[in-house]
Amino acid sequence: MRTTSTPLGRLVLSVLATLIFVPLAPAQTLTQKKDLLSQVLNAFSQVPDAQKRTLSSGGQNFFALATRLTAPPAKPGDDGGGLGDTPRTAQAKAALLAPIELGAGPGGVPRVSDPALDFLTSVSAGFTQSETSTAWCGNNVVVGYNDSGAFLRTFEVNPTAAASFNGISVSANGGRSFKDFGFLNPGANPSNFLQGDPVVFCTSATHFYYSSLLETAIPDSQGILQPITAVSLSASSNGGVTWASPVTAIGKDGLTHFLDKPWSTYDPGNPQRIYVTYTDFDFSLTSAACPNDIRLAIEIVTSADGGNTWSAPTAIDEECGATGNGVQGSNVQVAADASVFVAYEFSPSTGNSEIRIVRSTNHGATFGATVKAATGVVPNGALGALQGQFRNNEFPQLALDRSPGPSGGTLYLVWSDGRDNIIPDVFTGTYTYPDVMIAKSTDQGHTFSAPQPVSPTPPGFTGTGRDQFFPSVAVDRGGHVGVCYYDRRGSADNTVIDRFCSLSVNHGRSWSEQRVSFSNWLPIHDADALINTAYIGDYDALTSDTLGLNSGFVGAFEIQNQGNPDVFANRF
Repeated sequence: MRTTSTPLGRLVLSVLATLIFVPLAPAQTLTQKKDLLSQVLNAFSQVPDAQKRTLSSGGQNFFALATRLTAPPAKPGDDGGGLGDTPRTAQAKAALLAPIELGAGPGGVPRVSDPALDFLTSVSAGFTQSETSTAWCGNNVVVGYNDSGAFLRTFEVNPTAAASFNGISVSANGGRSFKDFGFLNPGANPSNFLQGDPVVFCTSATHFYYSSLLETAIPDSQGILQPITAVSLSASSNGGVTWASPVTAIGKDGLTHFLDKPWSTYDPGNPQRIYVTYTDFDFSLTSAACPNDIRLAIEIVTSADGGNTWSAPTAIDEECGATGNGVQGSNVQVAADASVFVAYEFSPSTGNSEIRIVRSTNHGATFGATVKAATGVVPNGALGALQGQFRNNEFPQLALDRSPGPSGGTLYLVWSDGRDNIIPDVFTGTYTYPDVMIAKSTDQGHTFSAPQPVSPTPPGFTGTGRDQFFPSVAVDRGGHVGVCYYDRRGSADNTVIDRFCSLSVNHGRSWSEQRVSFSNWLPIHDADALINTAYIGDYDALTSDTLGLNSGFVGAFEIQNQGNPDVFANRF
């Protein structure tokens, strides 16, 4: 996920941010908004396709949203764009906000998102739920996820108020059933737009936190609103039932930066100490690290008071545009001794990628030497996409063993890697079938074991290969390791997708696995008019009980039903 570095690309992003995120004047109509967005789209059409592809998923979704808003009227007299007034009554609109109790779906798998909401406001948009994060403390489980339907519901209830692309569902029985709360509270500032990329964690059975991308605006000295690109943190003190307004953990000038792919966690020895990492696409051309050049950086900010106030950012890895190198996909975790670990993917201009990790022993103020946990990481699929033309990545996920046994302190890294099955392809040159790989460290991240596949190709599989992607990892109170991932072994031609989970009870030496999806599905991901058509998410995050009261794991994941993605959960 990158952002365009050309002057025209920067101009387009700036105008998009200004038009979409800065609140409209009260008298402005949808027609006027449509005219403004048409100007943006006309400018955007001049950007080369190669530059368009470098936009993040957030930028690509904004482009899709702008296209939708400027679509021709459905019928004479409409304002256009498909997001105008509807004949719903105030009572009907209020119903869009009511939480909904969910039961089990097909095969007894618990539903997390309510499919009845998918087509409630539109039959062509607003029915994609994807990219999940799960937090578990005692009996309470909270799942955050991207939800285009959440955006439409916030827009329809009040089109001039803050908007949310973030779904939220809560379980009070350890993940056995959920209640869909519609969308995460975007706050009172009408400029706020929660963009998604959710990460949730909990510090007690009642206190949950939810980080997200945020676009907003603040007035300058003349009272003129200026766009801000940000990462926010929302807090709940009642197990995820209600949420305070989002607090900006880090915000930068939206005309010269684009913040992307955040992750968040807390210090188990001090629940008030919270950490957020992210990628800064810095096209200000003023960075000391990259003078007169764009800068891609993994950065971290910290809070010592439960997320109320935040430190200045600390740069972990900075790469200049002229080098062609990139960094992305950070994941932050904190050990029992308060050591802070940040893992991420480094992509050189030529050659294969690396999984890197750094450690801080002073609460993220500084970091030690960069460790290459894995080298020779081969990008998945071909030309940045897997079969079916949906986007993929090799972003690592990190878990720490906090159990009291002899394995305590072990670090586990998982990612998807195509190194073991590369075939020639007449169209793209090669295609790489990725495996889920794992490496571990027993010396506080100084060295890592050689990468090993969690789930090698199963006996009897007759195809050339099968994709495994978006792995997640967690360690429970007994030191058992769980890894969940999407897997395409269900068809010899590598088309259908299932969800599998693997369990190791001997610290990663061997694995047993189980299929947790009740059916496989085809990635018909271009059905939703609001989202990037090459997008089904970038990750799913698995969890164990943070409080150590329960063994095992809970993880949410996506299943598509004829192009309609919904979120389900599995406890194992």
